[in-house]
Amino acid sequence: MTIKERLLVVRTGLGTSRNRKILAGSVALALAGAGVGYAVLSGDGSARTGGAKDEPVNGVVQDGSGKTVLYWFDPMLPMERYNAPGKSSMNMDLQPKYAEEGGGAGIQISPQVQQNLGVRTARVSFDNLAAAIAVVGRVETDERRIIEVQTLTPGFVEQLSVRAVGEQVGRGTRVASVYSPELLGAQHEYAALLKIRRSTITPGLRSAARQRLQLLGLPEAAIRNLDRGGRAQRTYGVFAPRSGIVTAIGARPGARVEPGQSIITLADLSQVWVVAEVPEVSLGQIRVGQPAEISFPAYGGETVQGRIDYIFPTLDPEARTARVRVTLPNPGGRLKIGMFANLTIGGAATGGLVVPSEAVISTGRRNVVIVQRNGGFIPVEVELGRTVGDRTEIRRGLNLNDIVVVSGQFLIDSEASLAGIVERLSRGQSPAAQQQRQDELIQGRGVVKTVDAAGGRITLAHEPLAAINWPAMTMTFPVKDRSLLRGRKAGERVMFAFQRPQQGQTPVIERIAPEAAQ
Repeated sequence: MTIKERLLVVRTGLGTSRNRKILAGSVALALAGAGVGYAVLSGDGSARTGGAKDEPVNGVVQDGSGKTVLYWFDPMLPMERYNAPGKSSMNMDLQPKYAEEGGGAGIQISPQVQQNLGVRTARVSFDNLAAAIAVVGRVETDERRIIEVQTLTPGFVEQLSVRAVGEQVGRGTRVASVYSPELLGAQHEYAALLKIRRSTITPGLRSAARQRLQLLGLPEAAIRNLDRGGRAQRTYGVFAPRSGIVTAIGARPGARVEPGQSIITLADLSQVWVVAEVPEVSLGQIRVGQPAEISFPAYGGETVQGRIDYIFPTLDPEARTARVRVTLPNPGGRLKIGMFANLTIGGAATGGLVVPSEAVISTGRRNVVIVQRNGGFIPVEVELGRTVGDRTEIRRGLNLNDIVVVSGQFLIDSEASLAGIVERLSRGQSPAAQQQRQDELIQGRGVVKTVDAAGGRITLAHEPLAAINWPAMTMTFPVKDRSLLRGRKAGERVMFAFQRPQQGQTPVIERIAPEAAQ
């Protein structure tokens, strides 16, 4: 006997096999002509038991699709259930929930609805992720190329050729003229010794006097001038040993200088540092020798390549950042001290399963990805690895070539919550165990008195609860999720449910909806 015949026997009470077959064929033809019926076979041979449009089945108005409508709901308020199409408490159009959509294949959503919602999917792929850290830095002087120009003898600055910080000074340039009474006296002594015959002076005295002039900083050219019978110089010149930019002036004309005191400070900017601030949480990924791509806002999208050559040993205690350094050549002085730079520091690439980052739904307690399997959508809890750019590594939960949803997850997530899939996922329960838990909920009716959305509490004047021997009373309940209070208002009649409370504990409402919507 076919499925169609069995259904007709139940409805007509016919007993003979011949009559059953004849009537089955007649009714099937009639149903095909009218486009309605109680038992029409679907393409896969399963019975479709939905009623005609606007016809109630088990008190719920059907939509004429041939599927059984269990209830009508608003995807934004999945706890609100209605017996007929219309508007929800948020004035949104209600959608049908079909009996055929609650199976093991996950949440079923028609291709038309997927297109309207803009649902996009992507495949889980295997790829190499190179950890990249984007940080901000700035150009600084290479401190190994800073030169202090000093005098070796006490004296007074009579002339200074450099008058401002930032001036360019070439190698060998005379930067200052210094008058030193001590050096002038040493020159006169040496000149006097040169005029005395060697036989009449102590051996080595003349060479000692010459060496003293060298130690006091008199240039070799001035000493040779004395050897040739020249006159002693009242002032001597101080020369720049290397080209650079003046970064500091330590003495102005007329100032007294002492040995070790800098007259000017020069910085050779033909090579500079780019120093970046790396957050403490990313410091473990930084190694000396890692490549870095550097761009400068002053020069648009132009980039240069470099490598981390030093990690500073201290951490900023307030900003919780560490400094890392990249050394760059600076031909023509194009990079200016203090200029900002954007650095992308790359690491060693490692392979793994990756998905677009937008596919991951983070709830705060877990990370979930909506996966399309066997024609349905299933929330799957995943363990995340690194995120590089717009891709995220998945360490556990997905397989290669799984299809994941990357946009339009709102309705799917609402449907999953409605069907209890997410709840089972969070509790690790089987569908049967979850259904048993739902059956054990204590249900009641009442009137809303006050709603404390911020505190997650609602005050109800409820009817007697015979299951736990509670009389009618007004009581404040906490709710499991604050979203349950969305749309609730004082004076509204509601149905609610909670788990049987322990002795002395206040029950927590797990479901609440307008009484008419149940």
